Amino acid sequence: MPEHQPSANLTDAMLALAGRLGDRVAVAQGSRSLSFSGLMAESAKLARALRSRGVGAGDQVGIALREGIDNTTSLFALWMLDAVAMPIDFRARAEERGRLAEEFDLAFIVEDRDLGAGAYPTIVWSADFTELVARQPGTPPIEHRTGAHPATISLTSGTTGRPAGIVLGHSDLYGRCRGGLMLRESASATPGGRALIAYPLSFSASRHHTLRQLLIGATVLFHPPTFGALELAERVRRENATFLFAVPATVSAMLDAVGEGEDPFLPTLETLYCGGSGMNAADKIRAWRRLTPGFLHCFSASLSGTVSILAGDDVLARPDTEGRVLPSVSVEVVDDGDRPVPTGEVGILRVRSVGMASQLYRGRNRVAGDRIRDDWAYTGDLARLSADGFLTVVGRTSDLIIRGGANVHPGEVEAAISRRHGVRDVAVVGYPDPALGEEIAAFVVTDGTIGEPELAAHCRVELQPDKRPRRFILVDALPRNANGKVLRTDLRTRL
Repeated sequence: MPEHQPSANLTDAMLALAGRLGDRVAVAQGSRSLSFSGLMAESAKLARALRSRGVGAGDQVGIALREGIDNTTSLFALWMLDAVAMPIDFRARAEERGRLAEEFDLAFIVEDRDLGAGAYPTIVWSADFTELVARQPGTPPIEHRTGAHPATISLTSGTTGRPAGIVLGHSDLYGRCRGGLMLRESASATPGGRALIAYPLSFSASRHHTLRQLLIGATVLFHPPTFGALELAERVRRENATFLFAVPATVSAMLDAVGEGEDPFLPTLETLYCGGSGMNAADKIRAWRRLTPGFLHCFSASLSGTVSILAGDDVLARPDTEGRVLPSVSVEVVDDGDRPVPTGEVGILRVRSVGMASQLYRGRNRVAGDRIRDDWAYTGDLARLSADGFLTVVGRTSDLIIRGGANVHPGEVEAAISRRHGVRDVAVVGYPDPALGEEIAAFVVTDGTIGEPELAAHCRVELQPDKRPRRFILVDALPRNANGKVLRTDLRTRL
């Protein structure tokens, strides 16, 4: 593991909060719930059980568990031991878990069933282990925590290769959990709120929102990770939830499921926090009007945390952007030589923030390519910044299409196509062409009322000739990973 600058341990903040909130429900799932004091007590029991199995300070430990409560207690238990948590998707197969254990020097993987059969070191959350946990004292803290080791290694999605590890120290993680939304920290604040978390905690955004909501004294309700859009919306209404995080694909599906109406379908929802991938302008406006005026769309990056937020009146005024850059975040758009480009021009995005990663590495080594350089996080995005501070992301640097020497940014083409009535989803990719180097293809999901001729005619009006797709492929749905990001490699393979 690379060296890391010591910082305070996030568990201390939760212990202090547990002392204030006591019996208030912190986490709930099905018929099971834990108060804030109970969450810390269970975490302390688990920490002692893990220590008896050999987990110690500095150990990197994978967490591959299905239940949200077990994931949460595992995080705090490892931090009580000054160990480093690496959440792993519970759906990962044994072969993938073994590769991750080797690549990231994992001392153990904590899992709820033994998949590896000895192929990698594991601590199985079995009936015997549950009994071991129950026998442990539940009085935290179990020992002094220095924060000398990182808090988490967050895995990237791996859509362009093997996952890299985003290393966050405890202060980095705390800064990221703030994410531009002010925590209600004063002694006079009345803690409250009911946050619904529907995605596995291996998804970094889901994990950070869980921690953020706990830190403001909210009750976190874990929803089963397999769900339908209408089911999720109805759960929000039934629970009187005040906070929900959802990826754009889920929000769009919720809009289709609830149908048209005059009043917001989710009236108790103070914040519908949408992020994880891009979203078309029309759906942003529909979500603000039909679901809740508390809708916001954020742009975040694995290396930097939240960069910008589109919320309130800005949703109607600037829906084609990723919103205003947060006051606490420094952003530059630069060229290949790290020179700032003129305002409004497209360039490479780089970010500084209190929640940015301290390190990035793959396996036992830092990742080549200097994605963290001179205290800047290079997110891998192409973007433009307006004079009034609105950020627009036009695509990934790796997705840039060079057609006959002209740079074509997929995000710009997608935005133009999505403005056509009848388009529900779209993704644009390049494919090899012997004459021009690359050509442009658009994969489009429609409502069935339009076809290729209508799309081509629309693009002739909306786009200059060198940016118009030469192929339109109508599909029922775009391939996405568990975090809602379009799998462009899969689309290129189809071409």
